Amino acid sequence: MTSVKFEKLRNVGLITLDNPPINLVDDGLLSELGKALDEVGSAGVRAVLLHATGDHFGPGVNVKTTFSGVDSRGARKMLTRAIPIALRLEQLDVPIVCAVQGFCFAASLELALRCDVIIASEDAKFAQVERDIGAATYLGGIYLLAERCGPARAREICLTGERYDAAVFERWNIVNRVVPRASLYTEALTWAQKLADGPTKAYAVNERLLRGFLDYGTRGADELLLDIGPHLFDSEDFKAGVRSVVEHGAKNFRGKVTFRGS
Repeated sequence: MTSVKFEKLRNVGLITLDNPPINLVDDGLLSELGKALDEVGSAGVRAVLLHATGDHFGPGVNVKTTFSGVDSRGARKMLTRAIPIALRLEQLDVPIVCAVQGFCFAASLELALRCDVIIASEDAKFAQVERDIGAATYLGGIYLLAERCGPARAREICLTGERYDAAVFERWNIVNRVVPRASLYTEALTWAQKLADGPTKAYAVNERLLRGFLDYGTRGADELLLDIGPHLFDSEDFKAGVRSVVEHGAKNFRGKVTFRGS
């Protein structure tokens, strides 16, 4: 049974995790996620919404089928398959929004952390619970959290394994917005659609600059900027934006530019 579905809604790609009853992460789900990401690349979408069916975004890995009986050699093979799939979420050329409800623990949280924007329902609960079975955050949880909330909070979350409300994760800058459960999908899709209608080439440059800063610091990002920033001047979106400022003035041009991702 397919556990991940892809469809195109106008210029937004919708990736749906659907692995009943609670969307446990396993080899099958990750493999299907990889296939869905392949479809993103060929569908011509300009933003992506990742969400899940049911009451929970996901409580993490299916320990019984994924970890039981696996030794270090098997673990290396497993992670060599899994990590590149998770990494592809943050390496997409278009923005990706994640909608989270219910439990969002361990590997499920790590998938969400690979996305650009996280919208959570008021009832969402977050945790890195790997410590309860003596495991590390094998899809990068501790350092993905540290990028958002700093190393001190990341240590707290991963060392204690405690569950946190969505409001706490919003306050700690891990979650971008908290919304009522009933409107989660609608609000997350609205975010994705707004991003899809924006200057996606510029978004992609900014994403690479942010990653350059996180990996190499300000000076490294400065060097990267000289390499990738000037190309935007040749894009139709940039030219349209400049024309709009010239024609309407700096105070009145907003909302008058139609970006086409070109």
